[in-house]
Amino acid sequence: MSFNVPKRIKIEDFVIEDNIIKGVDEHFDETLSIGEHLLATLSSKPQHVAQIEVETGKQTTFAEMKDRSVRCGIWLKKQGVGSNDIVVICSKNNLDVYAPFFATFYAGGVFAGWNPFTVASKPIQHLMKLFKPKIIFAGEDLVDALQKAAKLENVDAKFVVFGKHSSLPSFHDIIKLPTDEEVRTFRPEKINPQDNGLIVQTSGSTGFPKGVVHPYKNLLPAVGSFIPYCAVGDVVMWYSTCDWVTGIVFTLRSVLLRNTRIMHTQFEVEETCRIIEKYKVNRVLLSHIAMGHMLKTKALNRYDLHSLKLICSCGSKVSIETLQGFRDALPNTLVLQAYGLSESGRAVMSQSENSKSVDSIGFVTSCNRVKIVDINSGKALGANEPGEICIKSPIMMSGYLNNPEATKEVLDDEGWLHTGDKGFYDETGEFFIVERIKEMMKYQNFQISPTEIEEVLASHPGVMEVAVVPLPHPEDIDRPMAFVKIVPGFQVTEGELVNLSASVLGEIKKLRGGVKFLENLPKTASGKINRPVLKETAKAMAATR
Repeated sequence: MSFNVPKRIKIEDFVIEDNIIKGVDEHFDETLSIGEHLLATLSSKPQHVAQIEVETGKQTTFAEMKDRSVRCGIWLKKQGVGSNDIVVICSKNNLDVYAPFFATFYAGGVFAGWNPFTVASKPIQHLMKLFKPKIIFAGEDLVDALQKAAKLENVDAKFVVFGKHSSLPSFHDIIKLPTDEEVRTFRPEKINPQDNGLIVQTSGSTGFPKGVVHPYKNLLPAVGSFIPYCAVGDVVMWYSTCDWVTGIVFTLRSVLLRNTRIMHTQFEVEETCRIIEKYKVNRVLLSHIAMGHMLKTKALNRYDLHSLKLICSCGSKVSIETLQGFRDALPNTLVLQAYGLSESGRAVMSQSENSKSVDSIGFVTSCNRVKIVDINSGKALGANEPGEICIKSPIMMSGYLNNPEATKEVLDDEGWLHTGDKGFYDETGEFFIVERIKEMMKYQNFQISPTEIEEVLASHPGVMEVAVVPLPHPEDIDRPMAFVKIVPGFQVTEGELVNLSASVLGEIKKLRGGVKFLENLPKTASGKINRPVLKETAKAMAATR
């Protein structure tokens, strides 16, 4: 029995009761575990091409996926992996990453992905101490740093390498060990739906990342998010690695919907557009930064991208100009942004074809409850009253790994998750993000949203990337200051952008802190603009003025 695509649910069919917006209830088949669903789907169509690696042209069929993931699952079980044992993957995307990912679910263990783009000693030691993994699958360029961190934290983990290493087994070594008879008779372990199944990381933008724990019962509903906009047999593409919720969910969904994934290691405007055109990609997940680059370089006009049925972005707010630019260039493509968190496990709000506003984050999705509360009193607010976004769902995280204090800070006694995001909904129930509460600036006695100023600056044709942060001032408290990356070939002056902010938003929201142009804006491990680094730069600049 393979995965059944849930029937189409209209997310606009929510209800509002006592200032709580309630999404449509949705039920998922819990007869089989996620591991059993995966194995059944891989068995259903052996010759289906599941993934194609752009750089080499290599393809992987369902039959190959099944064989390698089962062999890996047998090996994991022989290492004693079972309930609550953590298996980590720390690797860039490659054709074999899926195998230990699926195998962990076959064995009934706990899967966790670590970011492969930052293996600095302190963050990796923090993760090693927090997770204490039993098995680590790592890229050959990362494994030595991980081994060193494990030794420093006295973590006795077994390492397997994607690639080659002088003293460690490779992935291809371990999958040769099981016999054909063991493979033929293999069955996934029966799991308790309440057991831990997945740990993802927070973005770590304000310190070391926390581990967000999801039980097995959350996994199929998480995969079900956005399925109304997906179809069996689609050609799909994304860049998220398996330490992102999106990377995890899209990998699982791609298999369960019998899609073909086009695997391209790193986003680059021209190459990405060529790949979409060549492989006739139907669905793509892009960051707001990637979308901005594609629009500002006018790449959308140079390639035939009409195979695209859906372009989705989540993680950071996409500017109005970018969203509208994509919709104008690709009128037959559904271009939408969604809102979710690692803690929510899936999209909480999403735009749809019926969204009235380009600037919204859409409507409450199925299974979710959302309310806007007064930041000081906690009172649930009505339409057009900004406050903190709080969510409740049967598929939210169970808590932060080994961190009950942090869990209590965000989960209240009634089970509401306090997101730290300021937003509101309008009379139609459509939601809008204002700002991260902690990012709000205070100029004299006025509250200023950096995002609002960034939206205006991003509308300038010469601005590729922008971040607005507070420049400390002894009298004004905070003065808005912009860090800007310019589109290649454009000439943009500080005066232009300062005047633009004042002309559109008024004198109070003028860039009184000025503009600093950078070749590249610093990014976090998850690819977001690293605001803490820019804030420290602004503080240092203020000290010299």
